[in-house]
Amino acid sequence: MPLNLIVVVLDTLRYDAVFGDLARTPNLDRFAERAVVFDNAWGEGLPTVPFRRALYTGMRAYPWQHQIGERGLTPNLPGWHALSEAQTTLAEHLAARGYATQLIADVYHLFKPTMNFTRGFVSWDFIRGQESDTYELAAPSLATGDKIDPARLGPASYLYQQRHRRGHDDYFAAKVFDHASNFVRAVRGAEPYFLCVESFSPHEFWDPPLDYADAYYPAPGRANYIVPQMLNTISDGLEAETQKLRRATISGALATTSDHEPEPEDLARTRALYQGYTTFTDERFGRFLDTLDETDAWRDTIVVVLSDHGTELWDKGRFGKSPDRLHPYNLQMNLMIHHPDLAGRSRRVDAFVQNHDLVPTLLPLLDFPSPRLDGEDIWPLAVNDATPTRDHVVSGWTHYAAVRDREWNLVVDTYDPERALHLYNVQIDPAENDDVAAAHPDVVARQLRRLETAIGMPLPATYQHRHLTDARFTVGGLRRTRRQQQSVGDRWVASNQV
Repeated sequence: MPLNLIVVVLDTLRYDAVFGDLARTPNLDRFAERAVVFDNAWGEGLPTVPFRRALYTGMRAYPWQHQIGERGLTPNLPGWHALSEAQTTLAEHLAARGYATQLIADVYHLFKPTMNFTRGFVSWDFIRGQESDTYELAAPSLATGDKIDPARLGPASYLYQQRHRRGHDDYFAAKVFDHASNFVRAVRGAEPYFLCVESFSPHEFWDPPLDYADAYYPAPGRANYIVPQMLNTISDGLEAETQKLRRATISGALATTSDHEPEPEDLARTRALYQGYTTFTDERFGRFLDTLDETDAWRDTIVVVLSDHGTELWDKGRFGKSPDRLHPYNLQMNLMIHHPDLAGRSRRVDAFVQNHDLVPTLLPLLDFPSPRLDGEDIWPLAVNDATPTRDHVVSGWTHYAAVRDREWNLVVDTYDPERALHLYNVQIDPAENDDVAAAHPDVVARQLRRLETAIGMPLPATYQHRHLTDARFTVGGLRRTRRQQQSVGDRWVASNQV
């Protein structure tokens, strides 16, 4: 009987939350004890959607080399679009070989207009309501968040949809992993199967059961900034008005101004929201592991657990992920693989690996030939002590890129390298605080050559995918379009947005 496959993706889970002291994750630790842990895994094309294009197909997402329409999508970013019809997904490979393929996800970006990430899945279970996924539209959706739940500073449309929560089982991570457990129990006898579990938690909004945040930093009577970017400094110029409008939409009279300085207690509490959300997600993931124990799935199932990227927790004065901050807290992935042949033994691999390596690794492990793909089969690194083939990795995030090797990390604006180019010595400065580009022009030149080789063009770069930003595009949702003068038919708007 062919082996089954389970892939679990945890969005926005920092590496140091699992393999550091940032948060308590006993169940991810428990899984790591029976898996191969890849300690040097880095996202290839980011954020959420580009990452999954590479993860699902084994083909690089970066550079943004496909001109695929994105009408109706938010966010509207370079590389943020559907899968290419020229590429085959892991689910399609396995469905063609008789696997029962199931997707369980609350990552709503996968299901938006023009998206096609359900390709190859016999069945998919879309758990609605994360972040700005509007599925229940009512008058309260257009209020300010403080009118619905003054303890949580978030959009009214989101808070309104959470009004029926009564206990921990009603939170998103609980639903995702409960549904995954139900599938594993129900599919026994109909193997082989491929189960893909996509948990948006602990992505923003950082909205855990508050007792989990209290375990890190209790703050009675203080507001919970579940949209952590509300504490960031507002930029100058026209963008400042957009940011102020967004904050006013969320918090009404509590909207902050450009000279706002967050209080230390708010910073600590917001960090605790992420930590608590991570621990809560880990606890519900642990219940899923219990199901694998109960069904003895370990003996005939490959189980992969990974994250797509991390986030900033005021590491450098900001909350949330940012394309210009391609540091480990944003770029480093978690990647762990359990194989029945390992008999529950853990191993650690320090070679450079990336997310587009997963498909060319898993197909041979399932005894299927892998087509020629951009990614590499990384399993020999784990079981045969094979010599690593990469001495550096390249990561792209909108129009920024990072070139990382064992000693250096170069971060550059590929549209305008003269405007933003930074070099960090990661051996003596692992937090990447000190830009030493001016002192090492030879290193800068080498890293730039590596980048230009990877993207196949000199800098400044011009990518094939040119996301729509002109007058035909209206960012935002219903609130903003009601404030703007529009002529019918001359613009398209972001779908699924209040």
